[in-house]
Amino acid sequence: MSLAGIGEDAWASPQPELSPQDTVASAIEKERIIKDIISLRDGLRGLMVRVTEVEAENDKLKKDNEMLAVYIDNL
Repeated sequence: MSLAGIGEDAWASPQPELSPQDTVASAIEKERIIKDIISLRDGLRGLMVRVTEVEAENDKLKKDNEMLAVYIDNL
């Protein structure tokens, strides 16, 4: 049996016929998903900024505590 006569289309999975309603519904669903992803990305960006701020504040407080510990030790 020779595969030379078989085109690539013979190996492709059959594509279901989409009605215009399916296409519109699919486009609306994709748009909703994209908006959700953008919203989640922006929320994540905001959380990352907040984490950076908290880390900086934590470092400052840690240095303040170290300074107070040295001060107390010298009393």
